[in-house]
Amino acid sequence: MLRRLLFSGFFLLLGLSVTYGQSRRALEKKRRQLSEQIHRISKQLQQTELTEKNALEVYQMRKQKIAYQQQLIDNLQKELHYINVLIKEKNDSLGMLGKDLDTLKRNYAEAVRKAYKISGKEKILYFILSADNFQQAVRRVRYIREYADYLKRQADEIEAKRQEVEAVRRRLTAQRHRKQNMLTRLNDEKRQMLAEQHKQKQLIERLRKKKSYYIAQIRRKQREARRIDRQIRKLIAREIARRNRARGKKGRSEFALTPEGKALAKSFAANKGRLPWPVKHGYVSRRFGVQPHPVYKNVKITNSGIHITTPPSEKVYNIFDGEVMMIQVIPGANTAVHIRHGNYITIYLNLEDVQVRQGQKVKKGQYIGRVAKDPSTGTYVLKFKIFKNLNKLNPLLWLARKK
Repeated sequence: MLRRLLFSGFFLLLGLSVTYGQSRRALEKKRRQLSEQIHRISKQLQQTELTEKNALEVYQMRKQKIAYQQQLIDNLQKELHYINVLIKEKNDSLGMLGKDLDTLKRNYAEAVRKAYKISGKEKILYFILSADNFQQAVRRVRYIREYADYLKRQADEIEAKRQEVEAVRRRLTAQRHRKQNMLTRLNDEKRQMLAEQHKQKQLIERLRKKKSYYIAQIRRKQREARRIDRQIRKLIAREIARRNRARGKKGRSEFALTPEGKALAKSFAANKGRLPWPVKHGYVSRRFGVQPHPVYKNVKITNSGIHITTPPSEKVYNIFDGEVMMIQVIPGANTAVHIRHGNYITIYLNLEDVQVRQGQKVKKGQYIGRVAKDPSTGTYVLKFKIFKNLNKLNPLLWLARKK
């Protein structure tokens, strides 16, 4: 029964150690990712001079930075929890090992005391020769040898246990040092986040003082966005009609697909929620659909796709196999690349250095261009849209969830 309990306890501790190791690695990876994201946004904020024209964009950048900082603080607190669990585990192990070492030393001392009674050549010889018969004498010789071996094993076991205790002590010291470093890092991050929140509060006051100016700016941008959306929808409708006419199909508002096109569309649809992001770095600064403005809650913003704020000149990649349906130059919004995947269309808006051409077959992950700089705000924003025929879809439901 005791042996069964000991084995159960051992495997429970082993399972906890494995879980801790996996959790620790995941937390460390998340910490590195968050630190990199914070560093990138900090760099963008340093490179973006705050003006009236870009105050709202700076607000969004700082808001995202604060969100990342809070996530990093939460992550560090979880890491601290695991370190505390590990320190307790090491302390418990040290206590158990210490008791084992004390027991081994006591047993060894008792064994040495017994051995002392027959130590010395004369005593050993007498102990052997005083046997009643030859067989008993042989057994006594064997006993002396085995006892000597036993004492050696006991001494070796004590030394091994002592080394184990020292190793645990070293690991415990390392974990305590790591804990102290983590606490320092945590306090630094909290101070930095408070400083960022103070700057954000000042910016909000600035935005509220000039509310009429910024609301007019928002409405102007919304009108421009609606104009671009109408133009995009018109171009898609024209392309549907052109391609359908070429296949002898008329009067339809959706692509008449070939068997190859149907297979591609089916494959695209099957990857819903697993499609790769069009950029490697960046964050969603505006979501799909209708939502209240983050500062002016009574102002609604409508978006037919998502906005991804990126580092300067971030590379943009095609998210699925397809064909470049058209390349659209939009005044004030740089270039848009439309890629068709059967009856699905992905649109990458606000590009420069475009590396594809109309009619070209493109592969998933293929480089298609870079995010262009907005001359009025100094920021880099990819406007990404997904359509099925003429119907706009929420890209966040199609792209893989970011870890």
